[in-house]
Amino acid sequence: MKQDLIFIPSPGIGHLASTIELANRLVDRNDDRFSITVLLIRVPFAPTMESYAQSLSATYGTRIQFINLPPVDPPSPDLLRSPEKYVSVFIESNKPHIRHAIGKLVSNSVKLAGLVVDLFCTSMIDVAKEFGLPSYLFFTSSAAFLGLMLDLPTRHEQIGTSFTESDPESMVSTFVNPVPSSVLPSGMLDACNGGYDSFLYHARRFSETKGIIVNTFAELESYALRSLSGGPTPTVYPVGPLLDLDQSRSGGRDEDKIRIMQWLDDQPISSVVFLCFGSLGSFDGHQLRQIAIGLERSGLNFLWSIRQPQGNTC
Repeated sequence: MKQDLIFIPSPGIGHLASTIELANRLVDRNDDRFSITVLLIRVPFAPTMESYAQSLSATYGTRIQFINLPPVDPPSPDLLRSPEKYVSVFIESNKPHIRHAIGKLVSNSVKLAGLVVDLFCTSMIDVAKEFGLPSYLFFTSSAAFLGLMLDLPTRHEQIGTSFTESDPESMVSTFVNPVPSSVLPSGMLDACNGGYDSFLYHARRFSETKGIIVNTFAELESYALRSLSGGPTPTVYPVGPLLDLDQSRSGGRDEDKIRIMQWLDDQPISSVVFLCFGSLGSFDGHQLRQIAIGLERSGLNFLWSIRQPQGNTC
């Protein structure tokens, strides 16, 4: 009898797309052993996610079962000062619905293998424990950043505060060179809005999982992955690159895609710098100007995906 593996992705395109690609690979390679159920958290503040989820159901059919969870009220807009805090609180508010969905599978005599939770869904480890199930972490970012997260609880025990821009450069186990605080995710420096506390909460829970699956590969992050091998942390499994290359599901205007691809086709091979800082990556006007000046001085052609910044002040 097949065992059902339950995935709980964060409700962001970058997280959801790579999660589904991982689930699809598992079905391809273990069709006789596993079935996959994905619990989809509905996001009232990101309507494109709904259509994207619908397209996934149409694409994968019976290979992967998608369960749309009932909507919950979004957190207070005050929490938007910290995207990490806002997302973490919103996801945790879905815990009763996730508990109910898993309970329903159990009542239907579905044999469960475990939960695979996103890096922002670690509160669902509690639900897995309630059902006596193992948890695995799917880390959608880099192995280098995973190392920073795994180092965070120890650093906090020693220092007791968030990073600040005046800190000396930090030694991170998965980085070759010391790292200045100014290049870390802004949430790591956010002591007043909950960003740092959210990162610390999730980082502490990583050790409760049976293993950590990372969307990377050895040829890209050989040093970081070597640094993560062995030791007291859960075993790390690099499974990347996991990419959703189906443009019909990626959103955006077709004419923009065509124009960009035509421009890229006209450039010499390996001559374009691509900048994209993820679904939460944004910069203020001054930072954008500084990056633009650096790009201009480099003399290289570039393609830059710019996201509207959100306020993050104390």
